[in-house]
Amino acid sequence: MICTLCKRPQQYGGLCPTCTTDTLEYLGRLPHLWAELEDWLIPGIRGGAQYGGRVRMAEAPLPLDEEALTLRAAGGIVGVLEDWHDAVRESRGLAVPARAGSLAHRVRAASAGLAGHVHFIVQWEQGAQLAREVRQLVGRVRRVTEPGHELDEPKPPTFLGYCVAVDPSGVVCGSRIYADIRKAVQCEWCLCVYPPDRWLALRHLQPSNQAAADDLQAAAA
Repeated sequence: MICTLCKRPQQYGGLCPTCTTDTLEYLGRLPHLWAELEDWLIPGIRGGAQYGGRVRMAEAPLPLDEEALTLRAAGGIVGVLEDWHDAVRESRGLAVPARAGSLAHRVRAASAGLAGHVHFIVQWEQGAQLAREVRQLVGRVRRVTEPGHELDEPKPPTFLGYCVAVDPSGVVCGSRIYADIRKAVQCEWCLCVYPPDRWLALRHLQPSNQAAADDLQAAAA
């Protein structure tokens, strides 16, 4: 089994604990991020001052940020969250609430509503797409409010190959192995550790490489 979002191996289907926690965190942050975008709708104002408050540009006013306008509008953050909230409730046979009140209220209500269904979302066939779109919303907001923030963040883990550890019964593990500069490389299924000096051997022992070697040996025979 693998996580339906990050594709990491796990003992069951659906979202893994890490992706579930991240999704809950994003849902909790989105109402605040939606509110922060207001600063980017005022020409000549960009972000907060060093010690709080707004900074007004001395030169000619900057045009308002169209992406901020899109995210703040009814079809932006609130629309995505409400569409997913409605879909979850319909899948569970529950009544779909009316979309009423201010946009700020609707963002809070949809975020809280989705968080309340997280145990269903984890195993839902559309749960991974929901989590992906929620994560994308947070990324879009951050590109407006924190331009260039991606440069300061660590790169995502790199796929190294499949675990080649063999258990006492002779079965190869076969789980996906990722290189992450933030921690030691270890199979999350069988816990076999792969230090850097074993990465070339790991690559050589991959099923695709072994199959190619077997074909060459057969051709030479």
